[in-house]
Amino acid sequence: MRVFKKIGYYFLIFLLLLFVKKSEANVVLKVVSVNPSKEQVQKVDIKTYLPKETKPEDVIDKADLEIAYDTQQGSYFVFGTYELKPLEVLERNIELRGDLWLIPQADIDSLRVEALQMNEILKNTEMAERAIFLLNGIQAKLNQIVDIQSDPPANPERYISNYRENVKTLESIKADMALARSLLTQVKPLPAGMIWKMILAIVLFLGLLGLSFYFLWHKQIKVINEESAFYVPEKSSESKITRE
Repeated sequence: MRVFKKIGYYFLIFLLLLFVKKSEANVVLKVVSVNPSKEQVQKVDIKTYLPKETKPEDVIDKADLEIAYDTQQGSYFVFGTYELKPLEVLERNIELRGDLWLIPQADIDSLRVEALQMNEILKNTEMAERAIFLLNGIQAKLNQIVDIQSDPPANPERYISNYRENVKTLESIKADMALARSLLTQVKPLPAGMIWKMILAIVLFLGLLGLSFYFLWHKQIKVINEESAFYVPEKSSESKITRE
């Protein structure tokens, strides 16, 4: 018996998970299965894994498929059994939340603000250069995520791939943020003893300055008094009145 006749006695299932265009903000996955037999009606078992980020509550429309969890794979999958006529093609669309593969803008803004705040705190410290270096890197990575998300590709496979790359970038940003926070603990605060020494030095300086002004003023007063002691006023001439 030829190979083609043997195939007729077995189920030959082509189960394809095709990524089609996004439906508005959502992602639509298409499941395709075919009965290759030209003569026999066959039952087809469908089992298709969903992206690992997907949970049952993220599935908007699963058609007539069921959802279960595979503990070994660590992913949810859809499944169903169908009876297909000879050469019949079965198609099912699975609609998923599109924002599931987006980094929330609020998270991006929060990281950006925190990075700017830490840079401001470290600006006038010995860690200023390292803080600026980290800030520039964090800002560049955040801008990269924003740029990628602002121009989503039409192909959801690429759309999900971009999200996974953005997640890696986000983890890198969080590592940089942790390093920046550690710089705050490395900045040496001025010891209390040093602060009192600085205050004492300022007080002494002001005291010496005041004392020098006092001696200068006292010397000027002494000079004025000495000049006054050697000054003899001229006697005024008296006029005589005579009678003739």
